[in-house]
Formats: sequence, C-alpha cells, structure tokens
Amino acid sequence: MHRRLPPLNAIKAFEAAGRRGSLTLAASELGVTHGAISRQIRILEDWLGASLFLRDGRGVALTAQGQQFLLETTRLLDDLARASQKLTGSDAREVLRINAPQTFTMRWLIPRLPRFAALHPEVEIRLAASIDPLERLGDHFDLAIRRGNLGKTSTAFLSETCLPVASPGLLAQRPVTCLSDLAGHTLLHAESIAGLWALWLDQAGAPNIVGAAQLRFEPLYHSLQAALDGVGIAMGPSALVAADVASGRLIPLFPELALVMEDFHMVISQNCHSVRHARLFQSWLLDNGTSTSAEGLA
Repeated sequence: MHRRLPPLNAIKAFEAAGRRGSLTLAASELGVTHGAISRQIRILEDWLGASLFLRDGRGVALTAQGQQFLLETTRLLDDLARASQKLTGSDAREVLRINAPQTFTMRWLIPRLPRFAALHPEVEIRLAASIDPLERLGDHFDLAIRRGNLGKTSTAFLSETCLPVASPGLLAQRPVTCLSDLAGHTLLHAESIAGLWALWLDQAGAPNIVGAAQLRFEPLYHSLQAALDGVGIAMGPSALVAADVASGRLIPLFPELALVMEDFHMVISQNCHSVRHARLFQSWLLDNGTSTSAEGLA
C-alpha cells in the first residue's frame, strides 16, 4: 500500500508551533529560525490544501482544522518517539547539565523545575551551583546561567530590580519610614554581588548612610536568610525574594527607589551533549523569566 505522507519537517514545525502557540517558541525548540518555521507551515498548508493558522498581524492562532490536525500530529509524533525508544533501548532519560549561581538555583530555579519535568520527563536535569567564569568550567556544562551578558550567543531571560528587604518582626521593633531610619539598623551585605547597598543608597540620594552595624556574607542567600531571621536589612533582588515577599516573610522598603540590576543570561555550551534538549530548557527559561520579570516586587 502506497502511503501519501506530508513532509515530516513541515509536520514537526507545525506541531511545535501549534503546541507552543508561537512561531518564535517553536523555532527556539527546534533550533531553527522563525522564517524556517513559517516556510514549513506554508509548505504543509499547500500540501494539505487547508489553512492551519489564522494570521491577523498580532500573532498566530489555530483554525478549527488546525486544532484537529494538531491533536492527531502530536499523538502520532509521541507514538513514534516511544516506538523509537523501545527499539533502540534508549528509555533512559537524557541528562542536561545546568550550571547556575547558588542563590538563583535555590530561590528561583529549583522551585520551578517540577514544571519543566512535567513538560519534559525525558530530560534529566543535573544542577551544579557556581559563579565561576565559564572558561573555568571547561566542557562540564550544557547550559550556563549567570547575571550579565555572556557573549554573542548569550540570551537574556530574566530582568530584576533590587530593594532593601526586612522581616516584619524587625520592622515592628524598629520601623523604617524614611531613609534616615536605615542608620539605626544592621545592613546585610553579600560579597557575591558586592556594592548593592552603595549603589542603591547613592541612587536614593543618601550615600552617607552606613547603618548601625554591618554584616558581610559571601553568598547572597546567607544575607537573605539573615534578613528572614530578623538580623538586619538586606538588599533583595526582586526575582529571588518574590516568594518571601508574597508570603509576607519579607517586606520591601521604598519601592519607588528600585535599583535596576543586570539581567540574568543563559548560554548553551559549544560542547553541549544535546542541543535539542538545551534549547527546550532555554525556551522554558524564556517563558518563566518573562512572567517573573512582569511580577516585580509588590
């Protein structure tokens, strides 16, 4: 029996675009350009003689025919992937090595990882926490995350601002209603992001405030934990303290004086073991980073 099959690359492009609801996200997932995805979808529409997407200049949406075809193509591609794994004995999950700063890993990445695992159970994430320059890591990572630009192939995915944060218990004992009140508190510093207090105070127009005492920690998460314990007031990057602020464990001070920080960037290693899975993770980071950046500190 002769099968009349549509072009497989066009099917893959359509399925990714339909499932993600975006040509850009589909392009990132498959490791091709936005234009390549668009061309493949048009090839498929011409082959089928049917419109799969509505195009109105503001994005793409599936037609009724496209919605039905997406259900079938997703099911068939999943079945094909499972059959291939059984035949090749490759049921073991693909390992993706992520290298990221300690506080970012603990406070932002780990709480969100179950969402990625639910979407991509075939990928096993192996995390290493570090702020070392990438050249020191050699080929021991597939995707690295750092604050600040990482070069030509670097992609920004998470924007942050920074404010002083303190526990409600500490503020109940010694309220902070104006900048001069900070002089009566212990200021908590993190050497891993040195100078945040100086930058913020300078921007706030109070560079001479030094606090009643100073405590310095190497990692940022130690200074934030000290703030949670009521030891003093720390500088809190918005994405990394958002959960504590939302729960009321930390209170941001002077929200109108937020300090803009460098974005978090990600880069895929030239020696990446699985570029496809790294791009899946890259796309997922972009989705989650955009939503987090929009939240800020309430």
